Amino acid sequence: MVTETFNKNEILEATAEAVSQLIDLMSTIDENKINTIPYEDSWTASQLLRHVTKSINGMAKAMQMNAKPAERDPGERIEDLKKVFLDFSKKLKSPEFIVPEEGTYEKQPAIDDLNKSFNQFKDNANSANLNDLIEGLPLGPITKLEIIHFVLFHTKRHLHQMKNICNALKDK
Repeated sequence: MVTETFNKNEILEATAEAVSQLIDLMSTIDENKINTIPYEDSWTASQLLRHVTKSINGMAKAMQMNAKPAERDPGERIEDLKKVFLDFSKKLKSPEFIVPEEGTYEKQPAIDDLNKSFNQFKDNANSANLNDLIEGLPLGPITKLEIIHFVLFHTKRHLHQMKNICNALKDK
């Protein structure tokens, strides 16, 4: 479910559901396949989980950053973020600092890290003033309200990708 609402709790619930689905999919993959590249130009399932975890960690920190009251509609960029991240026909380039590290991952620690990351994000989002604007992030000037939507859309994007990875790994 993609939400059109600005209700923080509903957005966080929708994000929790997307994270849960991502974890459920990861749980279905054999441990010996989570580090298998499913198709050309793809991350492994474990790298995808690591990427989402790193992104959510960064956004959890952003929710605690010093900010100033937005001098614009705090939800002004939500539609644009939605269009970019939910357009599955376009491949996006990840900023270097959230590209997953090369190497072998274990399933349960990867799942635990994602859960911990999302719980921290949720805690920080619940105590943040969503009308505040942050500058200096790769997303440009962005409000904390827009950040919680970004986390939802970004997670849904990678949920879609994880479904593709799972389907490809069935044949490997």
